[in-house]
Amino acid sequence: MDTPEQRELEKFIDQQLKKLPEREAPQTLVANVLAAISARESRPWWKQPFTSWPRNTQALLFAALSLGFAAVVYLAWRPAEALNVGPLGERVSSFAWLGRAFETIANCALLVLRLLPWQWLVAFAVVCIAMYAACVATGFALYRIAGRQDLRGLRAT
Repeated sequence: MDTPEQRELEKFIDQQLKKLPEREAPQTLVANVLAAISARESRPWWKQPFTSWPRNTQALLFAALSLGFAAVVYLAWRPAEALNVGPLGERVSSFAWLGRAFETIANCALLVLRLLPWQWLVAFAVVCIAMYAACVATGFALYRIAGRQDLRGLRAT
């Protein structure tokens, strides 16, 4: 809700700022920035941010972490059954159902994967990729719409 006074003030400030001369950056700043950029680019890939790692390495790390988590959950019921001693053992063994439930779900998933024809798996992958692409496209569209509304307000001034 811009008022006419605010718009006039913005125009006045804009005009005054445009009258000011541009200042140049000192040469040492430019040299330091270029040196920092070259040092950052020459770092090995594992010292760079995770998002700039090679995609196959990211996927391999994700798969390894997922497998490690699944192994911990799958093997969690064995110590619980081994500690079946006294009241503490009863408490700990009461969580053994979690490991058995995960084992049952994993066995069912493997059985379903073995029984399904490969065409179904490909169709499922295509549907998942299409849904992901639709979500990304919707996000981009909403971002563009939100950005245009902000730009309309800036252009009017």
